[in-house]
Amino acid sequence: MASNKTLPDQMFADMALINGKVVTVDDEFSIARAIAVKQGKIAAVGTNEEIKALTGKNASIIDLKGKTVLPGINDAHIHSVLYGGMKPPLALDVSFPNVKSIKDIVEAVREKAKTVQNGEWIRGFGWDERYLDECVKDPKRHPTKHDLDSAAPDNPVCLSDFSVHTTWQNSRALELASITKDTVSPPGGEVEKDQTTGESTGILKDFAAIGLVMRVMTPYTREEKKEAILSAMKDLNSQGITSITDPALGPGGAAYQGGLMDAECISAYNDLYNESRLTVRVNFLYLCGEYGACSFKDFKETIPCLGITTGFGNQWLRLAGLKVFADGAPPFKTAWMNEEYVGGGVGSLALPGDNEDDRLKELLSIIEYSHKLGFQLGIHATGDRASETCTDAFIKAETAKPKDLRHYIIHGDFITGEYAEKMAENRIGICVQPELKSVLAHYMAELVGEERASRQFPLNSLIKAGAHVSASSDAPVTVPDWKKGMESAVLRESMADGRVSGPQERITIEDAIRMYTIEGAWQNHQEKIKGSIEAGKLADFCVLDQDILEIDPHRITEINTLMTIVEGNVVYDAGLE
Repeated sequence: MASNKTLPDQMFADMALINGKVVTVDDEFSIARAIAVKQGKIAAVGTNEEIKALTGKNASIIDLKGKTVLPGINDAHIHSVLYGGMKPPLALDVSFPNVKSIKDIVEAVREKAKTVQNGEWIRGFGWDERYLDECVKDPKRHPTKHDLDSAAPDNPVCLSDFSVHTTWQNSRALELASITKDTVSPPGGEVEKDQTTGESTGILKDFAAIGLVMRVMTPYTREEKKEAILSAMKDLNSQGITSITDPALGPGGAAYQGGLMDAECISAYNDLYNESRLTVRVNFLYLCGEYGACSFKDFKETIPCLGITTGFGNQWLRLAGLKVFADGAPPFKTAWMNEEYVGGGVGSLALPGDNEDDRLKELLSIIEYSHKLGFQLGIHATGDRASETCTDAFIKAETAKPKDLRHYIIHGDFITGEYAEKMAENRIGICVQPELKSVLAHYMAELVGEERASRQFPLNSLIKAGAHVSASSDAPVTVPDWKKGMESAVLRESMADGRVSGPQERITIEDAIRMYTIEGAWQNHQEKIKGSIEAGKLADFCVLDQDILEIDPHRITEINTLMTIVEGNVVYDAGLE
């Protein structure tokens, strides 16, 4: 397996990893024992004896002691700056199981209010009313502004739910946003109103409505954004993650979550690169227009000003393409579906327009225009109708002007077998979030019926069709623990009650590993330089304390990352003992 043909006779490896189980994720999914590294790249892969023969006397030798090595994990869709900025110390953690009730959240806000100045924003993230005691006991009980008002009467409060599609505000925040009884819900969003009084409840749904508050929120400083990135990278490295796609950064993010998705975040990444402080490789998708409500006009005004296109950058920081939002999310019945939800409605497109035809024209114009100018598109599409519409538009654009841009669907919850085959035939990718299946499984049938719920995230169908399926956490929607995603993909068991949803869509652990490594690299046109452990590729690895190929799938999340190596440098080390 190993070969010194890739290594000139006068050169020797400066690092060697020996005595391990090296899962190469090459075409044969072969297993090796050792790896030689030279100047940040893999020099050879093979047996201990072969690698030792290629290693210089001053080389760093890492004895793996039988531990398992994978290629560095690639989280193909993670809002990294947002994730870093929406957890302590910059924001409250109000996620389950950290909090289990509205009372818990109120107390967390009350304590935070004691530590900040009057008028200072209190931000938080992660709540899900389906896991809040009061709401579980009484389905008619929902979070409202009144819950938060007494806890922080002098501070505006904005708490994003786990999906980032809903926010919970107090009265002070609503006042600053000029949201009153007379405020009309904007297209593509909802200002929730009390059915008796007509007053705003304090709940805003989907990005168009959320933006009403986000536009008046005090922005984070550049240094705070850098702090958020560094905090996120530390967590990612501890998980074995070496590459990410940050899927929405640009001017459209300026009015969202204090600017944690704005263009300055790209500059913050660049600062850290110049300072040699990046420990995760970053591809990003540029966000041209308002988060969750981009228009064709935004693209026409923004793209020509960029002066660069897909692929600009280097192996550390690179423009992957452009982000588009086609529809909403299934839990809120805003995903655009072919068939009605339980109780009615099919959702809709999330683009500007007075009717569905106008919104569809916006979407198709964006796809045609972006493709023509050479930009890869990553499009948020969760409903089957949204995914199919985007896929057909990708095919049409590529047929008219072949560019192999590898446009891809983000999420694609309800993609059908027919369209899985279309995606495979036309080199259209899909980026999925396997952990969301376990998070949503226990109540999805209530929204779309048992049969459709069982088909949500049809990973096996996609992989069997030959589609390129990359995987991600979508953090902060879920935590960036890829092992949770793998376990969910292999088992498809509900996090709430253990019920299996759609056993026919379970996949093998080998396919799950491919999704989190080589397929993420393919998504970003980088499969020739990373994503597998092969000579000539970047020396990015993670070392695990247990054999992921042999462990009971129910115990995948018990596996610990012991070491993470990026470009031949150890960036996380928990010890191999």
